[in-house]
Formats: sequence, structure tokens, C-alpha cells
Amino acid sequence: MTASDAFEMAPFVEKASRLELIVRWLYGIIIGILFYLWGIYVSILHFLQFWHILIFGRRGARLYRSTRRYLAASTHVAAYLLYLTEDRPELTPDFLVFFKKTPIQAQASVSGNRYCVSCGAPIQPNAKFCGTCGAQQP
Repeated sequence: MTASDAFEMAPFVEKASRLELIVRWLYGIIIGILFYLWGIYVSILHFLQFWHILIFGRRGARLYRSTRRYLAASTHVAAYLLYLTEDRPELTPDFLVFFKKTPIQAQASVSGNRYCVSCGAPIQPNAKFCGTCGAQQP
């Protein structure tokens, strides 16, 4: 993520809600507990990814996606809790969709090549599944 991506995610808006300020504190306690537990889970995945790379010489796609989802969600939650945005994040880890385009998708749209939406590996133009991680392609 570049600095411009962070600015796009939380652009400066002068007007702020006082009610949301109170809600943010209460919501922060709940989401803090959830992210603490999720962080323990991701730490275990981090440990498994180390061994996966050591043994197989490549990253595990599922381990990568889970860790990336946590990173993206953490960034979004941090922007909310640090008063950068009024957009309250959901309490579920399924809000990776707030990123518009991954760098891989942006590169694919410029170069005309196709890349896996999950792991980023190059794929054939008519492929329905990735040959590397097996993810279904749009």
C-alpha cells in the first residue's frame, strides 16, 4: 500500500459527528477484543507460513490471503479508531472488499495480461481457475 492509497482510504473531511465520537469508544472496545483474538490466529498462520516457505520454497496461497485480509482489515480499523474517517468498519473479517484494486489487478488492466485475483500468478487468457493456487477466476 502506498501513501496515496492510504489517503484515498481516509480522505480529509472537516465535518465530524460528535455522536460517532462516543460510539467509536464503545465500538473500539468490542473490535479491539475481536482483533486481539484474530491477531493470535494470524500469528499462528505467520508461524505456519515460515515453515511452509522453508519446506516448499514458496508461500502458501491460503495462508497469504488470510494474513493479507487481517492486514487490510487492521488498516481500515486503525483509520476509524484514529479519527481519520467516519466509516465504521464491520465486525466481521469479510471487509477486504474496501480496497478498489490490488496492484496486481491494476497492472493487469494496464498491460492486458491476466493475473490470479487470489495469489497474483500469471494465468492463461481463458483460464477459469488459477494453475498455482486453484482459485476461481472472474
